[in-house]
Amino acid sequence: MEDYSYELEINQVTTIYDSKGLSHASQHFIIDQFTSLDNFEVKVVNSNNGKTIKKYKTKDLEKRALIDNGSIYQDLEVMYFTPEASSFPIKVEMTARIKKSGNFYFPSWNPQNFHHQKVEQASLEVNYPKALGIRYKTQLFEGDFNESSDTETQTLLWTTHNHPPSTTDAKDTELTKIKLAPVKFGIDGFEASMDTWENFGLWFYQLNKERTNLPEEFKQEVKLMVKDAGSDIEKIQILYKYLQNNYRYVSIQLGIGGWRPMESAEVLSKKYGDCKGLTLFMKAMLSEVGISADYTLVNAGKDTSFDEDFPSNQFNHAILRINSGKNRYWLECTSNHLPAGFLGAFTKNRKVLVITPEGGKIDHTPSYSDPVFNTTKIITSIILMEDGNAKIEGSLLQQGFPAETVIMKTFDKKEKEINTIFNEQIGVNGLLINELSLDKIINWKEIATEINFSGVVLRYFRNTNKRVFIPMSWFNWKINMEAPTGNYVEEISIKKHRALDVESIPKNITINKEKFDINLEIAIDEENILIKKYIKVKDTISLSSEEQKALLIAINETLKGELILTKQ
Repeated sequence: MEDYSYELEINQVTTIYDSKGLSHASQHFIIDQFTSLDNFEVKVVNSNNGKTIKKYKTKDLEKRALIDNGSIYQDLEVMYFTPEASSFPIKVEMTARIKKSGNFYFPSWNPQNFHHQKVEQASLEVNYPKALGIRYKTQLFEGDFNESSDTETQTLLWTTHNHPPSTTDAKDTELTKIKLAPVKFGIDGFEASMDTWENFGLWFYQLNKERTNLPEEFKQEVKLMVKDAGSDIEKIQILYKYLQNNYRYVSIQLGIGGWRPMESAEVLSKKYGDCKGLTLFMKAMLSEVGISADYTLVNAGKDTSFDEDFPSNQFNHAILRINSGKNRYWLECTSNHLPAGFLGAFTKNRKVLVITPEGGKIDHTPSYSDPVFNTTKIITSIILMEDGNAKIEGSLLQQGFPAETVIMKTFDKKEKEINTIFNEQIGVNGLLINELSLDKIINWKEIATEINFSGVVLRYFRNTNKRVFIPMSWFNWKINMEAPTGNYVEEISIKKHRALDVESIPKNITINKEKFDINLEIAIDEENILIKKYIKVKDTISLSSEEQKALLIAINETLKGELILTKQ
């Protein structure tokens, strides 16, 4: 077997002019079964006189376990260092050597490790066996590059000078970066090639092979669970609900367990697993009832970037793709609240690597762009009181991503805590809740919530001797930005507390903009005022955070205004 180990050597000199810059000379090293810190030395020098203030060695590093929520198995340890100084300027001279026993992953090289940091000179030198092969991709690199080789080794050298400081709002795509990846790689006895996604996927297929075996007794139990199901969708729902109700998610980062799933029989016996183990276990159950499914790798979270032209480890999560005839469905196997067939915000709308017997294949998760996945409707009945307060009854109905947020926050919560969640959703000052209830609707690809409430709104309207001023909006809309489009509906029925004549009311409006549409209708009879608002958001995904804020302000400003009524 080839020797796939490699060493990473860091030599760095950082000049610090005040205490705010001390973090720029800090270092942390994540140590596991495949990683060791062979050497670490730091010298802190007074820049004015050249005298050494302090020295640090490996023994001076602080240590802590790297434990995520839900982790019970891991061998990850963080060793970290931050220099100390009472006077400035200082120079922090550091050298470190890290050894990796496998070349599955190479860190990217960024000349600037911190914002507001000027880089006078930085270089990356790679010496690598030609027999294993190495690939690279540069981003916004404008320095010098040299390549040379002898009979056995290939040498790559990048050098750059005078990088001005970057700002904290600089995007990752706006910074200089060099990505590295192997051609041939190996770890813990498993060898493969990473030159194509097909070959990269074959490695994962080999890792997972023969790990879906289940005991015969449980196989029969699985078949009994779905014996009355009439379709694949019904079978998927039954088995997914069984998974959610009987197995819990834990993080397992022990050795090659960071990439290799637990065996399905072990998940069955222990009633827990990480994303890899639960996904493979769900795949095994589906296989027993004749439904094909593929283990799938994804980079989950807010970062949806994926470099399709550079096969490499770009993943942090596993999900399941189901093949049912010509249909494809998706399952998030770590969730205990999502409906079957709906991935949620964590893994929607991004490219993924599907692991098949033929190797890795690129696919794309659903975007859930239909407004049904981002719909909010609030219906309220309001009775005006003489003192300016108002009695209120209403319901808040949410579908898709807004409902997912509510269910996640209220899962396993006590009923009284729903009050806090409701106030977060509405965000109205002066609303005193008397009664509140939450109903959840979870069906195939459908997730919805309905919050029914009653109470009093303090200082709902302004009251003078001659006039009543009623706000057209009693709360600010909060647009869910997880989906590219959304529908928002508000219906307010206001019962007058006395005979009132109309002096001034806003006109009905219809506004069609590039990013949103607004319709407003106001109707008044002898006893009631009816206000209907409809907002359609056409695009949020392409907007920056600042543009999203501006969109919300524009929508809420449009819906401001008052109805002015005179007392008889």
